[in-house]
Amino acid sequence: MNDSQRNDPPAAATRRGLRSSRKPRYLQVADELRDELKRGDHPVGGMLPTEAQLCERFGISRYTAREALRTMEEMGLIARRRGSGTKVRSAEPQVRYNQYVRSIDDLLQYTQATRFQLRHSDRLMADATLAGWLDVRAGTECVLLHGIRYQRRMLKPFCITDVYRRASMQGLPPGFSRVEDAMRALIEGELFARVGLVEQSLSAVALDREQADQLEVEAGTPALRTLRRYFDPKNRILLVAVTLHPGDVFSYITRYERSDVMRGV
Repeated sequence: MNDSQRNDPPAAATRRGLRSSRKPRYLQVADELRDELKRGDHPVGGMLPTEAQLCERFGISRYTAREALRTMEEMGLIARRRGSGTKVRSAEPQVRYNQYVRSIDDLLQYTQATRFQLRHSDRLMADATLAGWLDVRAGTECVLLHGIRYQRRMLKPFCITDVYRRASMQGLPPGFSRVEDAMRALIEGELFARVGLVEQSLSAVALDREQADQLEVEAGTPALRTLRRYFDPKNRILLVAVTLHPGDVFSYITRYERSDVMRGV
């Protein structure tokens, strides 16, 4: 049995420094090490304990230790080099989400690179604003999916997402009895194949208390609001998504290139 297949000892959860939690073991270890960085137990520029030392301390396998370190590396907290150990880069997460948008493919890559956690769904009648977004009459019954997005493998939410659509199955994946379920399936797996056009607008807003609590930041934090309207190849609206990102953890980088300019001239 190789290292990645070995189960951690049952007693590991009681070892020094390891929290009791329903989280996966590697996330528990990552949480504990993050707290130690904040306390200054491992100063910036110094070295973190080795994988072997972490295994002994927490009673975990090498696979679990590597996953914990990989999670911390993705947060910008540490840097790892084979043969050189693990160096502390920062006491606070330094991760930024940069999106290079050159095409619809690039834009939709965002959906596939993240995890959408649905919090609740609702039925509502479109007011003038929502009717304009969906190109329907005011008073049309619509469906709302409200959720939080997480970067895969990251612990902290970075985006609130509200997805709207008129309450009709037209254009949605077949085989579902509820519009809400079909919408979620579209978001999580089939959106890329069904989209022909995306309209996007960006604006700056301040997060209210409820939004800030969901994103684990202070109320009034500046945020980037993105409004996207997704159309199918026949120019029919599939859905509208409104997202909110804290302004210090997300940026858009759009590149424009003239197609009529000869390179090298």
